[in-house]
Amino acid sequence: MRKQGEFYLKLISILLAVVIAAYVLFSVILNSGSSYALETAVYCEVGDGVTVSGFVVRSEEVLVSNAPIVVCELTEGERVGGGQRVATGYQSGSARENREELNSLKKQRDQLAYAAEGSDSSNAAALDGEISGMIVNLAVQTSQQRFSAARATASELEPLVLRRSVSGDDSALIRQRISDIDQRISVLSAQTSTGATAITVAESGYFSEQTDGLERILTPERVETMSLSELRALEEGEYSAPDHAIGRLIQGQKWYFIAEIPQARAEQCEEGDRLTVNFADGALQGLRMRVERIGAAEDGSCVIVLSCEKMLQNVTALRRQTVDIVFDTYEGLRVPKAAIYYVNGETGVYILESARADWKKVEILFEYGNDYLVRWDDSDTDNLWPKDEIILTAEDISDGKVME
Repeated sequence: MRKQGEFYLKLISILLAVVIAAYVLFSVILNSGSSYALETAVYCEVGDGVTVSGFVVRSEEVLVSNAPIVVCELTEGERVGGGQRVATGYQSGSARENREELNSLKKQRDQLAYAAEGSDSSNAAALDGEISGMIVNLAVQTSQQRFSAARATASELEPLVLRRSVSGDDSALIRQRISDIDQRISVLSAQTSTGATAITVAESGYFSEQTDGLERILTPERVETMSLSELRALEEGEYSAPDHAIGRLIQGQKWYFIAEIPQARAEQCEEGDRLTVNFADGALQGLRMRVERIGAAEDGSCVIVLSCEKMLQNVTALRRQTVDIVFDTYEGLRVPKAAIYYVNGETGVYILESARADWKKVEILFEYGNDYLVRWDDSDTDNLWPKDEIILTAEDISDGKVME
Protein backbone atom coordinates (compact mmCIF):
# COMPACT_ATOMS: atom_id res chain seq x y z
CA MET A 1 0.00 0.00 0.00
CA ARG A 2 2.87 2.31 0.89
CA LYS A 3 4.66 1.58 -2.43
CA GLN A 4 1.45 2.37 -4.31
CA GLY A 5 1.18 5.76 -2.52
CA GLU A 6 4.78 6.59 -3.38
CA PHE A 7 4.08 5.70 -7.03
CA TYR A 8 1.11 8.10 -7.24
CA LEU A 9 3.12 10.84 -5.53
CA LYS A 10 5.92 10.49 -8.09
CA LEU A 11 3.38 10.50 -10.93
CA ILE A 12 1.73 13.69 -9.69
CA SER A 13 5.12 15.37 -9.33
CA ILE A 14 6.08 14.44 -12.92
CA LEU A 15 2.75 15.71 -14.30
CA LEU A 16 3.11 19.00 -12.37
CA ALA A 17 6.63 19.54 -13.74
CA VAL A 18 5.39 18.88 -17.31
CA VAL A 19 2.54 21.40 -16.90
CA ILE A 20 4.91 24.11 -15.57
CA ALA A 21 7.40 23.51 -18.40
CA ALA A 22 4.63 23.69 -21.00
CA TYR A 23 3.34 26.95 -19.52
CA VAL A 24 6.79 28.54 -19.56
CA LEU A 25 7.42 27.38 -23.15
CA PHE A 26 4.04 28.69 -24.31
CA SER A 27 4.69 32.10 -22.66
CA VAL A 28 8.08 32.39 -24.34
CA ILE A 29 6.66 31.53 -27.76
CA LEU A 30 3.73 33.90 -27.31
CA ASN A 31 5.88 36.84 -26.20
CA SER A 32 8.52 36.24 -28.86
CA GLY A 33 5.84 36.45 -31.48
CA SER A 34 4.48 39.76 -30.17
CA SER A 35 5.33 42.66 -32.48
CA TYR A 36 4.72 45.42 -29.94
CA ALA A 37 5.31 46.52 -26.37
CA LEU A 38 3.12 48.54 -24.02
CA GLU A 39 3.91 51.49 -21.78
CA THR A 40 1.45 53.05 -19.36
CA ALA A 41 0.59 56.74 -19.62
CA VAL A 42 1.55 58.35 -16.31
CA TYR A 43 0.54 61.74 -14.92
CA CYS A 44 3.53 63.78 -13.73
CA GLU A 45 5.00 67.25 -13.28
CA VAL A 46 8.21 68.28 -15.03
CA GLY A 47 10.30 71.36 -14.41
CA ASP A 48 12.04 73.23 -17.22
CA GLY A 49 15.24 74.53 -15.69
CA VAL A 50 19.02 74.69 -15.65
CA THR A 51 21.73 73.62 -13.22
CA VAL A 52 24.19 76.38 -12.28
CA SER A 53 27.01 77.00 -9.82
CA GLY A 54 27.28 80.23 -7.88
CA PHE A 55 27.69 81.96 -4.54
CA VAL A 56 25.42 82.62 -1.56
CA VAL A 57 25.72 86.27 -0.53
CA ARG A 58 24.73 87.86 2.78
CA SER A 59 25.29 91.03 4.79
CA GLU A 60 27.86 89.73 7.27
CA GLU A 61 30.56 90.82 9.69
CA VAL A 62 33.61 88.78 10.67
CA LEU A 63 33.99 88.14 14.42
CA VAL A 64 37.54 88.04 15.78
CA SER A 65 39.28 87.31 19.08
CA ASN A 66 42.92 87.32 20.18
CA ALA A 67 42.32 84.76 22.92
CA PRO A 68 44.52 81.64 22.57
CA ILE A 69 41.51 79.34 23.00
CA VAL A 70 38.00 80.20 21.80
CA VAL A 71 34.88 78.09 22.34
CA CYS A 72 31.66 79.00 20.51
CA GLU A 73 28.56 79.10 22.68
CA LEU A 74 25.98 78.99 19.87
CA THR A 75 25.08 76.51 17.15
CA GLU A 76 25.24 77.22 13.41
CA GLY A 77 22.44 79.54 12.28
CA GLU A 78 21.28 80.38 15.81
CA ARG A 79 19.65 83.76 16.34
CA VAL A 80 21.61 86.13 18.59
CA GLY A 81 20.62 89.43 20.20
CA GLY A 82 22.66 92.59 20.58
CA GLY A 83 25.10 92.29 23.49
CA GLN A 84 24.70 88.52 23.70
CA ARG A 85 27.68 86.20 24.21
CA VAL A 86 28.53 84.17 21.10
CA ALA A 87 31.80 82.64 22.30
CA THR A 88 34.21 82.57 25.23
CA GLY A 89 37.93 83.21 25.01
CA TYR A 90 40.30 81.41 27.41
CA GLN A 91 43.87 82.24 28.31
CA SER A 92 44.77 78.63 29.08
CA GLY A 93 43.51 75.08 28.75
CA SER A 94 42.87 74.85 32.51
CA ALA A 95 40.66 77.95 32.36
CA ARG A 96 38.61 76.31 29.64
CA GLU A 97 38.31 73.05 31.63
CA ASN A 98 37.16 75.00 34.69
CA ARG A 99 34.53 76.78 32.60
CA GLU A 100 33.24 73.53 31.12
CA GLU A 101 33.06 71.93 34.57
CA LEU A 102 31.27 75.01 35.89
CA ASN A 103 28.64 74.84 33.14
CA SER A 104 28.17 71.11 33.71
CA LEU A 105 27.71 71.61 37.46
CA LYS A 106 25.17 74.39 36.93
CA LYS A 107 23.20 72.11 34.63
CA GLN A 108 23.33 69.29 37.17
CA ARG A 109 22.15 71.63 39.92
CA ASP A 110 19.18 72.81 37.86
CA GLN A 111 18.20 69.22 37.08
CA LEU A 112 18.50 68.11 40.70
CA ALA A 113 16.48 71.10 41.93
CA TYR A 114 13.78 70.27 39.38
CA ALA A 115 13.82 66.61 40.43
CA ALA A 116 13.52 67.55 44.13
CA GLU A 117 10.32 69.49 43.41
CA GLY A 118 8.64 66.30 42.20
CA SER A 119 10.13 63.80 44.63
CA ASP A 120 6.68 62.90 45.99
CA SER A 121 5.67 61.59 42.52
CA SER A 122 2.29 63.25 42.94
CA ASN A 123 2.16 64.13 39.23
CA ALA A 124 3.59 60.87 37.89
CA ALA A 125 0.89 60.41 35.25
CA ALA A 126 1.41 63.90 33.86
CA LEU A 127 5.18 63.39 33.77
CA ASP A 128 4.79 60.06 31.98
CA GLY A 129 2.71 61.72 29.27
CA GLU A 130 5.17 64.57 28.86
CA ILE A 131 8.13 62.16 28.68
CA SER A 132 6.38 59.98 26.10
CA GLY A 133 5.62 62.98 23.93
CA MET A 134 9.23 64.18 24.04
CA ILE A 135 10.54 60.72 23.16
CA VAL A 136 8.33 60.70 20.06
CA ASN A 137 9.51 64.20 19.10
CA LEU A 138 13.12 63.14 19.59
CA ALA A 139 12.65 60.13 17.31
CA VAL A 140 11.03 62.27 14.59
CA GLN A 141 13.73 64.95 14.77
CA THR A 142 16.47 62.33 14.58
CA SER A 143 14.90 60.60 11.56
CA GLN A 144 14.61 63.99 9.82
CA GLN A 145 18.27 64.76 10.68
CA ARG A 146 17.26 67.89 12.60
CA PHE A 147 20.10 67.40 15.05
CA SER A 148 20.03 70.87 16.64
CA ALA A 149 16.37 70.42 17.53
CA ALA A 150 17.08 66.88 18.73
CA ARG A 151 19.81 68.11 21.09
CA ALA A 152 17.45 70.71 22.55
CA THR A 153 14.73 68.09 23.06
CA ALA A 154 17.20 65.70 24.71
CA SER A 155 18.27 68.47 27.12
CA GLU A 156 14.63 69.05 28.09
CA LEU A 157 13.96 65.32 28.41
CA GLU A 158 16.85 64.56 30.78
CA PRO A 159 15.54 66.45 33.86
CA LEU A 160 12.03 65.07 33.31
CA VAL A 161 13.34 61.48 33.41
CA LEU A 162 15.38 62.29 36.53
CA ARG A 163 12.36 63.86 38.23
CA ARG A 164 10.19 60.86 37.41
CA SER A 165 12.75 58.40 38.78
CA VAL A 166 13.12 59.90 42.28
CA SER A 167 10.89 59.23 45.27
CA GLY A 168 10.26 60.93 48.60
CA ASP A 169 13.06 58.88 50.18
CA ASP A 170 15.57 60.47 47.79
CA SER A 171 14.73 64.06 48.77
CA ALA A 172 17.37 64.42 51.52
CA LEU A 173 20.12 62.93 49.35
CA ILE A 174 19.26 65.28 46.47
CA ARG A 175 19.40 68.36 48.71
CA GLN A 176 22.78 67.29 50.10
CA ARG A 177 24.07 66.83 46.54
CA ILE A 178 22.82 70.31 45.61
CA SER A 179 24.69 71.77 48.58
CA ASP A 180 27.94 70.06 47.52
CA ILE A 181 27.54 71.33 43.97
CA ASP A 182 26.95 74.89 45.19
CA GLN A 183 30.26 74.83 47.04
CA ARG A 184 32.13 73.59 43.98
CA ILE A 185 30.42 76.21 41.77
CA SER A 186 31.58 78.94 44.14
CA VAL A 187 35.20 77.80 43.92
CA LEU A 188 35.20 77.45 40.13
CA SER A 189 33.49 80.82 39.62
CA ALA A 190 36.34 82.53 41.44
CA GLN A 191 38.95 80.67 39.39
CA THR A 192 37.35 81.34 35.97
CA SER A 193 36.52 85.01 36.53
CA THR A 194 40.03 86.03 35.47
CA GLY A 195 40.78 83.28 32.92
CA ALA A 196 37.79 83.69 30.59
CA THR A 197 36.52 86.54 28.43
CA ALA A 198 33.04 86.82 26.95
CA ILE A 199 32.93 87.54 23.21
CA THR A 200 29.73 89.42 22.42
CA VAL A 201 28.13 91.09 19.40
CA ALA A 202 26.94 94.68 19.23
CA GLU A 203 23.96 93.98 16.94
CA SER A 204 21.43 91.20 16.50
CA GLY A 205 21.65 88.64 13.70
CA TYR A 206 22.44 85.01 12.95
CA PHE A 207 25.65 83.39 14.15
CA SER A 208 27.89 81.21 11.99
CA GLU A 209 31.12 79.47 12.96
CA GLN A 210 32.26 79.57 9.30
CA THR A 211 34.51 82.18 7.68
CA ASP A 212 36.06 82.06 4.22
CA GLY A 213 37.54 85.47 3.43
CA LEU A 214 34.69 86.47 1.10
CA GLU A 215 32.68 88.32 3.75
CA ARG A 216 34.00 91.74 2.67
CA ILE A 217 34.24 90.88 -1.05
CA LEU A 218 30.86 89.27 -1.77
CA THR A 219 28.43 91.82 -0.37
CA PRO A 220 24.84 92.67 -1.34
CA GLU A 221 26.08 96.00 -2.71
CA ARG A 222 28.79 94.30 -4.79
CA VAL A 223 26.48 91.85 -6.58
CA GLU A 224 24.30 94.74 -7.79
CA THR A 225 27.03 95.74 -10.26
CA MET A 226 29.19 92.59 -10.65
CA SER A 227 29.87 91.67 -14.29
CA LEU A 228 30.21 88.17 -15.69
CA SER A 229 33.98 88.51 -16.09
CA GLU A 230 34.29 89.63 -12.45
CA LEU A 231 32.19 86.67 -11.32
CA ARG A 232 34.39 84.27 -13.29
CA ALA A 233 37.51 85.81 -11.75
CA LEU A 234 35.98 85.35 -8.32
CA GLU A 235 35.32 81.66 -9.05
CA GLU A 236 38.94 81.11 -10.01
CA GLY A 237 40.36 82.89 -6.95
CA GLU A 238 41.51 81.32 -3.69
CA TYR A 239 40.45 82.79 -0.37
CA SER A 240 41.07 82.05 3.29
CA ALA A 241 39.59 83.12 6.61
CA PRO A 242 40.99 86.33 8.19
CA ASP A 243 43.45 86.06 11.06
CA HIS A 244 41.89 85.46 14.50
CA ALA A 245 38.44 84.95 12.93
CA ILE A 246 36.06 82.91 15.11
CA GLY A 247 32.94 83.18 12.97
CA ARG A 248 30.62 85.73 11.43
CA LEU A 249 27.48 87.64 12.32
CA ILE A 250 24.88 87.70 9.54
CA GLN A 251 22.56 90.68 9.67
CA GLY A 252 19.12 91.35 8.27
CA GLN A 253 16.80 88.77 6.72
CA LYS A 254 17.54 89.09 3.01
CA TRP A 255 20.16 86.96 1.25
CA TYR A 256 21.23 86.47 -2.36
CA PHE A 257 22.48 83.89 -4.85
CA ILE A 258 24.61 85.00 -7.82
CA ALA A 259 25.50 82.70 -10.71
CA GLU A 260 26.22 82.50 -14.44
CA ILE A 261 23.43 81.26 -16.71
CA PRO A 262 23.10 80.89 -20.51
CA GLN A 263 21.73 83.98 -22.22
CA ALA A 264 18.85 81.93 -23.69
CA ARG A 265 17.77 81.00 -20.17
CA ALA A 266 18.06 84.59 -18.95
CA GLU A 267 15.61 85.60 -21.66
CA GLN A 268 12.99 83.31 -20.08
CA CYS A 269 12.59 85.63 -17.09
CA GLU A 270 12.59 89.29 -16.10
CA GLU A 271 13.66 91.25 -13.05
CA GLY A 272 10.94 90.93 -10.43
CA ASP A 273 9.91 87.41 -11.48
CA ARG A 274 9.93 84.60 -8.92
CA LEU A 275 11.64 81.33 -9.78
CA THR A 276 11.81 78.00 -8.00
CA VAL A 277 15.32 77.12 -6.82
CA ASN A 278 16.43 73.72 -5.48
CA PHE A 279 19.53 73.58 -3.28
CA ALA A 280 21.18 70.33 -2.23
CA ASP A 281 19.94 70.85 1.35
CA GLY A 282 16.55 69.18 1.75
CA ALA A 283 15.22 72.19 3.69
CA LEU A 284 16.00 74.42 0.69
CA GLN A 285 14.11 72.46 -1.97
CA GLY A 286 11.39 74.31 -3.87
CA LEU A 287 12.54 77.70 -2.58
CA ARG A 288 10.87 80.67 -4.28
CA MET A 289 13.43 83.39 -5.05
CA ARG A 290 13.03 86.79 -6.69
CA VAL A 291 15.02 87.81 -9.76
CA GLU A 292 16.87 90.90 -8.53
CA ARG A 293 19.10 91.47 -11.52
CA ILE A 294 20.05 90.07 -14.94
CA GLY A 295 23.44 91.30 -16.11
CA ALA A 296 24.57 92.19 -19.61
CA ALA A 297 25.33 89.26 -21.91
CA GLU A 298 28.96 88.22 -22.42
CA ASP A 299 29.96 85.28 -24.62
CA GLY A 300 26.40 83.95 -24.64
CA SER A 301 26.01 84.02 -20.84
CA CYS A 302 24.67 86.40 -18.19
CA VAL A 303 24.91 87.04 -14.47
CA ILE A 304 21.70 86.38 -12.58
CA VAL A 305 21.11 87.56 -9.00
CA LEU A 306 18.30 85.96 -6.99
CA SER A 307 17.12 87.02 -3.54
CA CYS A 308 15.11 85.52 -0.70
CA GLU A 309 13.90 86.75 2.69
CA LYS A 310 13.24 83.31 4.20
CA MET A 311 15.32 80.43 5.58
CA LEU A 312 18.38 82.60 6.29
CA GLN A 313 19.23 80.39 9.28
CA ASN A 314 19.65 77.47 6.85
CA VAL A 315 22.20 79.18 4.59
CA THR A 316 24.55 80.75 7.15
CA ALA A 317 27.26 78.15 6.44
CA LEU A 318 26.76 77.99 2.65
CA ARG A 319 28.90 79.78 0.06
CA ARG A 320 29.68 78.00 -3.24
CA GLN A 321 26.62 76.05 -4.26
CA THR A 322 25.27 74.12 -7.26
CA VAL A 323 21.52 74.61 -7.63
CA ASP A 324 18.69 73.89 -10.05
CA ILE A 325 16.76 76.96 -11.24
CA VAL A 326 13.29 76.09 -12.54
CA PHE A 327 11.78 78.57 -15.00
CA ASP A 328 8.52 76.75 -15.82
CA THR A 329 6.65 73.72 -14.52
CA TYR A 330 4.53 71.55 -16.80
CA GLU A 331 1.82 69.06 -15.83
CA GLY A 332 0.52 66.31 -18.06
CA LEU A 333 1.00 62.72 -19.22
CA ARG A 334 4.38 61.18 -19.95
CA VAL A 335 4.60 59.60 -23.40
CA PRO A 336 7.68 57.93 -24.96
CA LYS A 337 8.99 59.71 -28.03
CA ALA A 338 8.95 56.38 -29.89
CA ALA A 339 5.17 56.18 -29.45
CA ILE A 340 4.41 59.48 -31.21
CA TYR A 341 2.87 59.37 -34.71
CA TYR A 342 1.96 62.17 -37.14
CA VAL A 343 -1.19 61.31 -39.10
CA ASN A 344 -3.00 63.75 -41.44
CA GLY A 345 -1.38 66.73 -39.77
CA GLU A 346 -2.27 65.54 -36.28
CA THR A 347 0.02 64.34 -33.48
CA GLY A 348 -1.03 61.33 -31.47
CA VAL A 349 -0.42 57.86 -30.08
CA TYR A 350 -2.08 54.48 -30.34
CA ILE A 351 -3.35 52.74 -27.23
CA LEU A 352 -4.45 49.16 -26.77
CA GLU A 353 -8.23 48.96 -26.45
CA SER A 354 -9.91 45.51 -26.60
CA ALA A 355 -6.95 44.03 -28.49
CA ARG A 356 -7.15 46.80 -31.12
CA ALA A 357 -5.12 49.96 -31.74
CA ASP A 358 -7.10 53.08 -30.80
CA TRP A 359 -5.86 56.49 -32.04
CA LYS A 360 -5.56 59.28 -29.43
CA LYS A 361 -4.63 62.81 -30.49
CA VAL A 362 -2.16 64.56 -28.14
CA GLU A 363 -0.69 68.04 -27.68
CA ILE A 364 3.01 68.06 -26.80
CA LEU A 365 3.86 70.49 -23.99
CA PHE A 366 7.49 69.73 -23.18
CA GLU A 367 10.36 67.51 -24.30
CA TYR A 368 12.73 65.91 -21.82
CA GLY A 369 15.06 62.95 -22.28
CA ASN A 370 13.39 60.14 -24.23
CA ASP A 371 9.86 61.33 -23.39
CA TYR A 372 7.34 64.04 -24.13
CA LEU A 373 4.91 65.57 -21.69
CA VAL A 374 1.49 65.94 -23.34
CA ARG A 375 -1.58 67.82 -22.19
CA TRP A 376 -4.24 65.95 -20.24
CA ASP A 377 -7.79 67.24 -20.58
CA ASP A 378 -9.78 65.46 -17.87
CA SER A 379 -13.03 66.92 -19.23
CA ASP A 380 -12.85 64.82 -22.42
CA THR A 381 -13.03 61.03 -22.13
CA ASP A 382 -11.91 60.61 -25.76
CA ASN A 383 -8.42 61.96 -24.98
CA LEU A 384 -5.43 60.07 -23.64
CA TRP A 385 -5.87 59.27 -19.94
CA PRO A 386 -3.58 58.07 -17.15
CA LYS A 387 -3.14 54.27 -17.11
CA ASP A 388 -3.92 53.96 -20.83
CA GLU A 389 -1.62 51.33 -22.40
CA ILE A 390 0.41 53.08 -25.12
CA ILE A 391 1.55 50.85 -28.01
CA LEU A 392 5.22 50.81 -29.00
CA THR A 393 5.86 49.04 -32.30
CA ALA A 394 8.18 49.18 -35.29
CA GLU A 395 5.53 47.78 -37.64
CA ASP A 396 2.78 49.56 -39.55
CA ILE A 397 -0.12 50.52 -37.34
CA SER A 398 -3.45 52.19 -37.91
CA ASP A 399 -6.62 53.02 -36.01
CA GLY A 400 -8.60 49.84 -35.36
CA LYS A 401 -5.82 47.40 -36.26
CA VAL A 402 -5.98 44.10 -34.39
CA MET A 403 -2.81 43.71 -32.29
CA GLU A 404 -1.46 40.16 -32.12
